[in-house]
Amino acid sequence: MRLFPGMFIPLAAQALLAAVVPGGLLVWNMHNGQQIELAQRDQERLEGFVSTAGEALAAGKPLSRLIPELDQRDPRLAGRIQLANADGSPIAGPASSNPPRAERPLKLNGQTVALARIVREPTLTDSDRNFLATQYLGIAVIVTGLFALLLAAAYEFARRWSKPQLELYRLSREIVHGDHDVDIEERGPAEVVATSRNLQRIASQFSRLETARRTWLVSIADELKRPTESLAVHLDKLAAVQHPISADLATGLEEDQRRLSQMAEDLSAVALADLGRLPVNFSQVDPRALIHNAIWGNAKRAEGQGVKLETSTLPQYTILVKWDGARIEQLFGALIDNSLRYTPRNGRIVLGLESSRDAWRLIIDDSAPGVDVMLAQRLFEPFYRSSDRPEDSAAASGLGLATARAIVEAHHGRIEASRSPIGGLRVTVILPAEPPRA
Repeated sequence: MRLFPGMFIPLAAQALLAAVVPGGLLVWNMHNGQQIELAQRDQERLEGFVSTAGEALAAGKPLSRLIPELDQRDPRLAGRIQLANADGSPIAGPASSNPPRAERPLKLNGQTVALARIVREPTLTDSDRNFLATQYLGIAVIVTGLFALLLAAAYEFARRWSKPQLELYRLSREIVHGDHDVDIEERGPAEVVATSRNLQRIASQFSRLETARRTWLVSIADELKRPTESLAVHLDKLAAVQHPISADLATGLEEDQRRLSQMAEDLSAVALADLGRLPVNFSQVDPRALIHNAIWGNAKRAEGQGVKLETSTLPQYTILVKWDGARIEQLFGALIDNSLRYTPRNGRIVLGLESSRDAWRLIIDDSAPGVDVMLAQRLFEPFYRSSDRPEDSAAASGLGLATARAIVEAHHGRIEASRSPIGGLRVTVILPAEPPRA
């Protein structure tokens, strides 16, 4: 979670802004102060020039000689003074179209004979440059120090503020992932501690509800098994009476009993898997034999629906893996039952077995219609049906593929759904040849 960087970066930007803006204002203020000081110096120097020039004019010196003498006497005004007539036309000195920095009248016997102007910017001396460099360096040091201080404060604030938020995030993530036994730290602001306690109470309530739900499912599945087994016995007795019932009625009753029995088995497997207690007994089995047994067990039903049940890509040699044979047969039964439910007459269901390093890939394909690839993984959710047709809903418990997933996960494998190359659904099961060692 990027909570800390997400908070620290804006605070660091604000710290930079808070340091740079005052530094810029200091530079601007120092620049303006220097300009004012230079202007005052020019005013004072111009006053001195006007006084000296007035004395020179009284002594009979012409105006044209005043500027060259000034250039030799005062280098700070050299090349910057212009003498002009009252109408502004230049008499001596450099020409300039810019407004004068300073201007004073040059008088003789109380009469203005010329205007003395400073028309050029002053040239900074080495002492001026050294002074400015010292000032700018001082401002840079102040700005850098202020930024470092604000950055450290921003880091500490972000760290302290984000820590309780990260703790709340941790608690909520654990609850979402199903870990309801959460621990909280009684530290941080009162609001955060109170929120953590509420999350802990919610997790505890979820845990009780989830445990109760799974326990009820297991109990219901066990209770459902008894009447279905009893129903099978009673049907056998009913078939042996002196006046047997019709073949269609017997077939219908037998199919209903099979569905109830399968529903009870599926519900029990899903519920036990939710509790993490699905029993699996690993022993050496031959996957090819399990596939042939599944085909033989469903051949009559497939033939009755006009569906061809066949195999492909089966190895020609004996394979020994360490699986729970009964559970794998239940897995195949659930997968074939799901395909039979949606495969139309004259369709095909193909079972295959391929080697995949230290695992085996079990593949079952069926004919069109297929399923939306975006919804394929939802097929393994309990009670999810890909069809809204009433006849499909009546014939399905919605637990077959959920049962398949529970059995696969108990074998430390994975199950996936995709589009089949023969037009319908492909279910791929990948199981390790042996369970991982604890």
